[in-house]
Amino acid sequence: MVIVGGVPRSGRTQSLERDALHTVAKSSGAAPQTSSEEGLARVSRLDSRTKDTRQRIVVAVWDVLADNGYAGLTVRLVGQKAGVSHAMIHYYFSNKEELLVAVVEYARGYWIHPLEDRVFGPGSPSEKLENIVVWMAEPATRDVMRVHRQLLTQSEWNEELRTVMAAEYSRWRGGFVDLFRQLAEADLLAPETDIELLGSAFSTLSDSLVSKRALDPKVDSDAIMREALRPFLRIPVEPTIGGAPRATPVGRASRKKRES
Repeated sequence: MVIVGGVPRSGRTQSLERDALHTVAKSSGAAPQTSSEEGLARVSRLDSRTKDTRQRIVVAVWDVLADNGYAGLTVRLVGQKAGVSHAMIHYYFSNKEELLVAVVEYARGYWIHPLEDRVFGPGSPSEKLENIVVWMAEPATRDVMRVHRQLLTQSEWNEELRTVMAAEYSRWRGGFVDLFRQLAEADLLAPETDIELLGSAFSTLSDSLVSKRALDPKVDSDAIMREALRPFLRIPVEPTIGGAPRATPVGRASRKKRES
């Protein structure tokens, strides 16, 4: 088992990928390589085609989970949505468990990457905190919540998925710890604040509030997070970013996802 882009890949899957690439190369009717440059260009095109096909499959799995749940996840339905054959899916994924692991990686675009963009992006520590509070108070879309719950549920019976999900949550907590570390370095936290514990606690609180608000839109996630932070901040987070009024929230799932 090796890791590719954060997703465990079996030796069988890698072998099938190489076979698929070899088949595509043979069927293309291309002339033999005459230079290393032409060879590299051909490999690059094949690699791009492989990534596009794999991505379509993963997106299709996401859609099936959102619409039908894990019980309705079948290779046939995924193939229909992705526009690929049953055999092509097995070139990339040996079983449904591998499909789920790939969806975990894909889901980073909805929570891990936006958080890290805010934590490590431009702005002062206090501006970053305000930005994150506003973002986390936004309601999640129904499909995001459905897929998230399906992954959590299935991790109870799938040890590999459980391990991958645990690693994702560790990365999620790490982003908040880094945020509070920046606040501490700017002397914005109360004395003797435990950064690790505060980061872990706030990451758990904010994530839980997303789920609770999905059930009850009346839950004031914004106010709850601000009140929870109040004892630890020298200056409470205010409802502005950089001195300007808060922008109208944009749904989390509507933001453009980037590659992991």
